[in-house]
Amino acid sequence: MRVAVTGGTGYLGAHVVRSLLTAGHEVRLMVAPGEQVDKLVVALSELGPVEQFAGDVRSPDVVRSLLEGCDAVIHAAGVVGTDDRRAELMWEVNAYAAESVLRSAVDLGLDPVVLVSSYAVFTPTDDPVINLETATAEARSAYGQSKAHAERYARTLQDEGAPVVITYPSSVVGPAFHTNVGITEQGWSTITRARWAPRVHGGMPMVDVCDIGEVHSRIVDAGPGHGPRRYLCGGLLMPFDGMVDAVENGMGRKVRRIPLSPGLFRAIGRAADSVGRWVPISGGFSRDAAELLTAATPTDDRETLADLQMQWRSPAEAIVATFS
Repeated sequence: MRVAVTGGTGYLGAHVVRSLLTAGHEVRLMVAPGEQVDKLVVALSELGPVEQFAGDVRSPDVVRSLLEGCDAVIHAAGVVGTDDRRAELMWEVNAYAAESVLRSAVDLGLDPVVLVSSYAVFTPTDDPVINLETATAEARSAYGQSKAHAERYARTLQDEGAPVVITYPSSVVGPAFHTNVGITEQGWSTITRARWAPRVHGGMPMVDVCDIGEVHSRIVDAGPGHGPRRYLCGGLLMPFDGMVDAVENGMGRKVRRIPLSPGLFRAIGRAADSVGRWVPISGGFSRDAAELLTAATPTDDRETLADLQMQWRSPAEAIVATFS
């Protein structure tokens, strides 16, 4: 199949494109004006046919041109983080561009039409385990609100019978493929620099970025005619201390652990949000991230793994591999 991909020049999206090409599909890759992706495109082109398409995902006319002549689309473009100074851009890309891509793809008859959403649309939640029946949450950050907007629109199309598929990656880890590192690795960058970390009760679902790539290639492999679907991609629940262990193993150096109560950890997250309104800080830590970590809510991915015939890799091994 010929697959249009937005966001394919980012950390997660590059792995999606890589998996599509490895599976034998052709990719039309949207590249933002002025974006420097020569190294990535060369590496991808060694795996299969890649057509670069220069354009701004925020333009409906550009989006329609991108999709014309394609069989399927994966919309992975997004502005990730908790920096609300970029709120306007988050709404333009995460919400309104998503509407444009999904609507145009459905109108043009593409199948499947895949939206890369986020585990974050379900959090915070009182459910002990997140499953496909878990209600979407009331988000506080611009990122969460803009992703929730796209989620609601995608579900409206699904209710109309459109072949829209929604995926929900959690905290994605593993080596980048000729792109910048992922948001989770940005979050632990303070640990690698300072060689200390909090010891806090909690954890978070984490998933190998290679698995996320494979999820999306298998959705496309299945071809058209399967209708609307949703796939949780939470991966495995890693204790926070286990994540620090993996970072420590990857660094080959010991990391000092400083005990913190969950309440104090969340307070630090709130402080990070306040500072982030004025000063650029790591996009991987915030009030939302602190609450996710201390809640340690797993996901029920059984339907995803059964339908796509997959088994999650070890996120700890993926973290260690980022230091190779």
